[in-house]
This record gives sequence, structure tokens and C-alpha cells, in this order.
Amino acid sequence: MRLSLFARLLLAQAGLVVALLLVVGGLFYIDRTATVAVLYADHWAPDLARAAGLPQAVDVPGTVLRRDTEPEAVRRPAPGAPRFSALRRALIERGVPVDDIRIGLGRAEPRVWLHVAPAGRPAVWLGVSGHMLVPEWSGRALLALLLTSALLVGVSWTFTRRLTRPLERLRARMTTQQLGTASAAEAVDAASTMTPEIAAIDAAYAELLARFERHERERAVLLAGVSHDLRSPLGRIRMAVELLPDGPDAAAKKASIVRNVAEADRLIESFLDYVRSGEAPLDETVDLAAAGRAVVTRFERPAAELRLEAPAALPLLPRANRLLVERVMANLIDNALKHGHAPVSLRLGSGGGPLWIEVEDAGPGIAPQQAERLQEAFVRGDGSRSSPGTGLGLAIVRQAVLRLGGSVSFNRACVRVTLQAR
Repeated sequence: MRLSLFARLLLAQAGLVVALLLVVGGLFYIDRTATVAVLYADHWAPDLARAAGLPQAVDVPGTVLRRDTEPEAVRRPAPGAPRFSALRRALIERGVPVDDIRIGLGRAEPRVWLHVAPAGRPAVWLGVSGHMLVPEWSGRALLALLLTSALLVGVSWTFTRRLTRPLERLRARMTTQQLGTASAAEAVDAASTMTPEIAAIDAAYAELLARFERHERERAVLLAGVSHDLRSPLGRIRMAVELLPDGPDAAAKKASIVRNVAEADRLIESFLDYVRSGEAPLDETVDLAAAGRAVVTRFERPAAELRLEAPAALPLLPRANRLLVERVMANLIDNALKHGHAPVSLRLGSGGGPLWIEVEDAGPGIAPQQAERLQEAFVRGDGSRSSPGTGLGLAIVRQAVLRLGGSVSFNRACVRVTLQAR
């Protein structure tokens, strides 16, 4: 799972804080414990020397417990523990030959047991109070640690959130913005809350979107103009054919000319549908089930070839266009009838979530590696090159579905369109 930028920055700051605390705390801990150990060595050295019977012993009131054998319920301190290493060195420097240390955590108080082995005398275990040497957490230290951690986490969270929020806003604008919906006021308001780097990215994206919109407008005008201009001569050709005298030899030729003119007119209508799919206003509410029944009825196919599976009604699509929704269904059905095999099924449903449209036929379907390419304008599959067409059917479907805020997926002979319900 890839972490977001916010999570990465937060983890990086948390790791840095922990590292600093460990370094500073470790240095403070080592220095403090070594100092404490030396002070206690000065305090205990006379008592330990007297208890061990060393020559330099001074008669001081006894505060040291003595054992000839190793005491019970003791443990060895961690290897290299700074406080005990410093204590051992300090005692040796003061004439107390300590060669081993144990820690006893008794009920009354913790105790440090020192194994003293004087030259020429029997070794002995001497125990002293270990309140300052045995690690203990005080309530104030724990509270201070918790408050400091909470403060650091809060500062890191606030800083990281303020840093990544403009990026999140920019991403949201890019994913939800449709062609022609951006306003100058929104752009200025968004840029005012961004850092210079993110504002530069936003400006570059706005420029790219504007260029794309201009390109789409120019292409739509070109297609609409060419299609409109072509229809006039086609109409005149049809009229001229109908005025030709009837005869046994002319009938077949007239029928061929009329058929080709009708095919050319149908291709021009496909161009216009492609243009309309990018410009149709989304200001209607559409009942998906009613639209599906209307589309299936227009095909005038028997139930053995085309059937509809849909409830009596489906939630209305907000901000939609009925002609656009019907065009999506009609193009998918037409594509299945031409390039697939009957029976063709149009299934509509919601399942309590997004609305979906499925068109499935009994043919081999579309290979997964070709699905994306076949949705491009004027691209046709190898199996459809011998049949008339423009390669705009699936391109119109994709453009219309994207405008409706949905998605298209292919699973061999089944095409699924997902749309958001109200």
C-alpha cells in the first residue's frame, strides 16, 4: 500500500523527533547516571571498605548488608549499563575492588549487591541501597514525557496538514473539474491558499486544460461543419436519383445509389452524435429503466435477439441528459448486434449503490489489451473492418459516460457502465 504525502511527512517528522529524543535523552541519561554513580561511590566507599575489612576502612555507622554467598532473587544488570560501569570504576579508584554487580528488587527497597574481592582476604557480597541507581519512572517524569509527545505530535500534525492541504485541494479540482466548468474566481481563490510551487502546478494545469478545451471546440466545429456541408449535396443526389425515369435497368442502379446515400447520411449522423456527446447540456433527471425500455423498443428486434432485464424504475440520474443516456445504451447494443452474436442482453440495476448498465452478447467479445484502444475515435477492430462504420460507437460511449461522471469496463463480451445515482 502506497502512503500519501501527508502520511510520509508525518512519519518522517515522527521518526526525526524520536531520534532526537533518543540521542538527547541517551546523552543526558549516560552523563547523569555516571555522575550519580561517582557521587554514590564517594558516599559508599568508606562503608564498603569497612565491611570488607580493608585496611583503609574508616569506622562509619554501618549502612551495608553483608553476605558470604550470592544473595537470592538478584539479577545481573544489562551489559555495558553506564551507571553500573561508572560505579564499578569509581569504587576501584577509591580502593574497593569490585569485580561483579547484581541488582535485587526487594519489596521494601531496591538494593545493589557488589562482589568485593580484596587481595589476601575472602570475597564477600555487600549490599547498599539502590534507589538512585535502579531505574524507576516517577509520575512527574512520565507526565512530562506524555505531554511532550502530545505536543510534538500536535505540532507535526498541524504542520503536515497545512503543507499537504493545498495539494489535496488541487487533486480534488483536477479529478472533479469538467471541461468548461472552471471559473476565474475559483482559480484565484484556490491559488490564494497555495504555496508558490503548487500555484505554478495549478497554473500549468489550467493552461493545459484551456488548450484542451480549445482543441475540443475546434474539432467539434470542424466535424459539425463538414457534416452539415456534406448533407446538402447528399440531399441533392437523393433528389436527383428520385427524378430519374423508371426502367428495368435503372431500378437496381437507383436502389444502389439510394442505399449508399443513406449509408453516407448515417455516417454523418455518427459524426454529429460524437459532437453532441461532448456538448449536450446536463440539466435533466433521467429514469434509467424508462430510458432502457425506449431504446430496446426502437431496435424492433424479437426477444430472442434482444432482451431487457431491468426493474420497473431506477433512481433518477441527477445532472444528466436523456438523449445522452439513451445514446450510450443504443451504441452498446448496436455494437453488440453488429460485431457479436445474438442474443444480446441489456441489464440495468443499482444494488443499493451506483447505477450500472450492462450489455452482453454471445460473441467472443473484446480482448482486454484492445479495450482501451477501441474506445478512441475512428479506431476499429480487425473483425469489423469489412463492415461499414466510422469507429465512433465506443468513442461516443466513453465521452458520454465521462461527462456523466461514470466509468466503462470490459469483460470480454460484457460491457459495464457505472453511473452515480442521486
